[in-house]
Amino acid sequence: MLALVKEKRKIVKIGYDYAIWLLYRLKMALMIELCSHPSLLLTGSSGSGKSYALKYLLDKLLACGVTLYFCNFKRSDDFRFLEGYERYFTYTACIDGLQQFYDTFKERQNSGVEFAGTFHILVFDEFPAFILSETLKDKKAAERYKTMVSEVLMLGRSYGFGIWLVMQRPDSSFLSNGARDNFHSTITLGNMSKEAKSMLYSGEELPERVYKAGEGVCWIDGIGIKEIKFPKIRDMPSLEARISSRLRPRP
Repeated sequence: MLALVKEKRKIVKIGYDYAIWLLYRLKMALMIELCSHPSLLLTGSSGSGKSYALKYLLDKLLACGVTLYFCNFKRSDDFRFLEGYERYFTYTACIDGLQQFYDTFKERQNSGVEFAGTFHILVFDEFPAFILSETLKDKKAAERYKTMVSEVLMLGRSYGFGIWLVMQRPDSSFLSNGARDNFHSTITLGNMSKEAKSMLYSGEELPERVYKAGEGVCWIDGIGIKEIKFPKIRDMPSLEARISSRLRPRP
């Protein structure tokens, strides 16, 4: 029992408190605990630093020893270094990735064991593009994929399952049954439009500041609104190599 409790406490550093950095030039970490915050929404316009931030987040997430599923629908070159990893999916294969993740979740749910010691996280880059593409081919199938994501967002926390979606515009049409409200953390990089503010942070008082790439605001369940900044990655190849080594541990 003690080992299980220890395993549950997985802390992920998601960036630094930007307001503290501006005032004191101190890197005060913003952190989430996976057992209570397994699902995250990362948004921002093109050029806001989403891919850069996602690599930083992947490194911190994998340090917790999670089982990662990664869907790269647009085959972005930013994540080409993940090719060869068994749970890395691109373009139409993202259907297989989502289905495998969902099936594993349902197996856990049907087993009657809420948490078995390992967190399972699905990271889906450009989820709206995937849904739009599938809607053009088979509208019923697209709705089924949205429902699968919605179910995990609503029920996955108890079983150690979470979803991290990455998108430019957090429109509710890409998520069914109010799933957007079931993320435990949201990060928005760059400067938000009025529509984005109303969709994600309605009723919240946001700082009046102009943000550069890699800077923005976040909301963490139980903490509230914070300004966030991602540190400069001075050696991206080394970071990518570290991520790869954590996905493919040596025997």
